[in-house]
Amino acid sequence: MSPAGNAHEEPNLVPLLDLVLQLVMFFMMCANFVMEQVDHTILLPVAQSARPTAGDRGGVVFLNVNAAGEVLVVGRPRPLADDADIAGYLREVAGDRADTLVIIRAHRDAEYAGVYRVLRHCQEAGLGKLQLRAIPAAAKG
Repeated sequence: MSPAGNAHEEPNLVPLLDLVLQLVMFFMMCANFVMEQVDHTILLPVAQSARPTAGDRGGVVFLNVNAAGEVLVVGRPRPLADDADIAGYLREVAGDRADTLVIIRAHRDAEYAGVYRVLRHCQEAGLGKLQLRAIPAAAKG
């Protein structure tokens, strides 16, 4: 045993550093999963009344409509180009959960007919919770 006056102990920081590293990795993974939901090639339109949503409840599905009017879905190798593909995918989504929120992100150069087609198929599949995404006018870059 060492005398009480000569003892100089340093704190063991290894467990604390391990915890911090695990938290950093956890938040990096969460951010990665969230970023995969949206297609960054879709340039959203600008709207005066666009505002963030107040917490999404239930399941969420992102449908990205590109400038050519094709519907892009994360995890699918090719776009949903025709009405049969879109209707089939939305029936699949509606079969899982009827209270699923569908977020439609349309490119600012996309024709409204393509967006309307997606909205109509959502309603036919029984998906009533729909949102269109836009950029607030103040955030336009």
